[in-house]
Amino acid sequence: MRRFLTPRWVLGHALALAGVAVCLLAGLWQYHRATAGNMLSWAYTVQWPLFALFVVFLWARAIRDARGTGAPRPGPPPMRPPVRRVPAPVVGEDEDPELAQYNRMLAWLAANPDRRPKDFPG
Repeated sequence: MRRFLTPRWVLGHALALAGVAVCLLAGLWQYHRATAGNMLSWAYTVQWPLFALFVVFLWARAIRDARGTGAPRPGPPPMRPPVRRVPAPVVGEDEDPELAQYNRMLAWLAANPDRRPKDFPG
């Protein structure tokens, strides 16, 4: 717990408390405006205390992360699209060689979705 009494953490504690105080005071101010007849202020009367709770939540999470007490959650497995192997098209004798080369490149790109056309070995 001594780690949380360093100047950096004390400043963080003070800023978190100041943030909560400002949010609660703003909520109180909006309450007084709402009771004076400003209907929009009723929404802000609820919103500012929620902001104060959010500050508390973030600060508690920062402390938990610094302590290392949070159980590490394994992330989801990486999403990779299924790789379909497309056979290279057969080039006939009457077919254009440039068109055949382009078709081979397209087939290669379909078989290697993580590559770019400039990586084509042909």
